Amino acid sequence: MDYISSEPEFFKFLTEVENITKNTRTNYISWLRFLCQFHLIDDKISEFSISEIIENENIAKNGRNFYSKDKDISNFKSALNKYLKYIKTDFSTNIYVEIEDKVSEIKNSVEIPVTEKLNLTLSRIGQGKFRNELIDYWSGCSISQLDKVNLLVASHIKPWRESNNFERLDVYNGLLLLPNYDKLFDKGYINFDEKGKIRISKYLNQNDQKILIINPELKLINIDNRHKEYLDYHSENCFIK
Repeated sequence: MDYISSEPEFFKFLTEVENITKNTRTNYISWLRFLCQFHLIDDKISEFSISEIIENENIAKNGRNFYSKDKDISNFKSALNKYLKYIKTDFSTNIYVEIEDKVSEIKNSVEIPVTEKLNLTLSRIGQGKFRNELIDYWSGCSISQLDKVNLLVASHIKPWRESNNFERLDVYNGLLLLPNYDKLFDKGYINFDEKGKIRISKYLNQNDQKILIINPELKLINIDNRHKEYLDYHSENCFIK
């Protein structure tokens, strides 16, 4: 898997594991995006390949407009080393294991009623009570208003893995979205402000936006104050600005 494919998970790694500030996370993403134009950065990255990249950049930097500071090279090296650490920790697999552990914990709990256990586990995949209540609330896509609900995905705003049991079933922690919107939201490439207007990651260029059928005029058809806490969480921890 190359860097661009793993970017959303790498962003989550920087947020959850490394506890890196918002601005530094954004910088790491920008630096790796730049390097990807000239070097293969994938899950085969190693200390040796990082040394090669840095050596080549030291040679090429005078011919590239990107370089403006003496510490640019050291910043690139720092970003590459973070990505190497992400690869070594097998973060994506760990997320899956953590989710399965949480599901098992719910199923084995003697304190949670059987019906609630079912609702909680189904909500993980956007089904059951959670989905039905989102359909009742939104009546269609939360953005486009398309009412063919069989085409829509029930999506948590604050991810299921990071939510408590109340939040996992809270209708205000959910959006009903067309699959392209759902994937963009889940991967952190779109978010919504306090008025429900879409925010688009700077890492989606104009051609990307055209192909994905998104534009800055899109907005949620309805927004309640109870949505805002969840949207703020998504903005801080999931949205790749």
